[in-house]
Amino acid sequence: MHSDTPAAKNLLRLLVMNIAASVAHYADNIVRFVEYPEPPWLNPSRVDAFWFLMTPIGVLAYWLYRQGRLRAAFAFNYAYGIMNLLVLGHYLVAPPWRISLGINALIVLEAGAAIALIAYTTWLHRGGRAAHIDGAMLRG
Repeated sequence: MHSDTPAAKNLLRLLVMNIAASVAHYADNIVRFVEYPEPPWLNPSRVDAFWFLMTPIGVLAYWLYRQGRLRAAFAFNYAYGIMNLLVLGHYLVAPPWRISLGINALIVLEAGAAIALIAYTTWLHRGGRAAHIDGAMLRG
């Protein structure tokens, strides 16, 4: 099991950071939907639904890591990080200078948290100081 390793603790911190950043952004996006640059097909219900789809993937990734199922954990961590990076899609609809400072801050916060998670997962995946291996073999 990997539940007490420094890597597991760091992953938990990054998961909490990503969830907090996404809660802040998604809640603001729903409350101030008309102020956000959005494609015409998107509505607050879809924004809300996507958060409830993606967040359990991050939780699952952490749970899998704690169970020693590293390959699956890494795959789900990458997926969760990429889903959080979709926040950058706002900039496909409008450039940053046409978006309020507050909205830009939430976008950057969520994207930064996602990048940190992806970078740490990549480091672990590549064997980062063997912090995640405590004698166990990689399992699927």
